[in-house]
Amino acid sequence: MTRISVAVALGAAILLAGGCGSAQPGGFEAAGTVTYKGNPVPRGSILLSPDSSKGHSGPAVSADIVDGKFDTKLAKQRLTDGAYRVRVDGFDGNAQPDQELPLGKQIFAEYVTTVDVNQENAGALAIEVKR
Repeated sequence: MTRISVAVALGAAILLAGGCGSAQPGGFEAAGTVTYKGNPVPRGSILLSPDSSKGHSGPAVSADIVDGKFDTKLAKQRLTDGAYRVRVDGFDGNAQPDQELPLGKQIFAEYVTTVDVNQENAGALAIEVKR
């Protein structure tokens, strides 16, 4: 190969690799609410992991909970139709500078539940922490 051919091939490879990283992954985003004792969870996190016990596989997706609401639009991965294990950590949102937890005091132990997600219900998931 000539130097020009190598340079063109290298340039094409770089462009193709760059294009792969910028493509939107398949699937859909999720959003919804998280409540505890009938009130919105002030701060926290939610993790949706495919439930392999129900035959679902794929990436897990997480999001912050702020004022009882979450949205996975900033996540790098997307959800697909199927059963998910949901893990929720909730905090009071009253962080103190001398505390290690920036979201405040934990208001309940990690809560785990399951939910079936599809493109039709993914934008309005309602998770109620039951303790």
